[in-house]
Amino acid sequence: MKPLHLLPVLALLSACAPATQTQPTSTYEGEARFLLLPQKLRVTYTVNPGTHEVRGEYRNLSSRDTFTLTGTQLTGPDGETLTAKIDPGDTPRLNASLLGFGISNVPLKASGTLSATVTATRLIGTLRVNGLSYPVTLNRVR
Repeated sequence: MKPLHLLPVLALLSACAPATQTQPTSTYEGEARFLLLPQKLRVTYTVNPGTHEVRGEYRNLSSRDTFTLTGTQLTGPDGETLTAKIDPGDTPRLNASLLGFGISNVPLKASGTLSATVTATRLIGTLRVNGLSYPVTLNRVR
């Protein structure tokens, strides 16, 4: 068979391949208070439209800490409902002892859970870290 005869077959096969969907990136910024200290935050993520899976990052712009953000975003009555885990990843750990008593393998950065309602202009919810809940309101960045 000549190579030119394969062109129609290849064109037909490529037409059957699933099209990749671009996943838009959502970015929200604002301030929140943690232990009475104001912190500037940025949340950036994408949502897989087929699985509703969320992947992105949570950045504390005040301390320059970056965390991974994973979770789901589902349609709710007042907007989209985002539930995500904020994870510091591989972070340094504290090991200390005094007179035989001490602590070991304690991460210096804590993980948390973000529960929020997402609208076209805002992300409003709660960040829970170490058993404490903090209100978070972030505005959408275009």
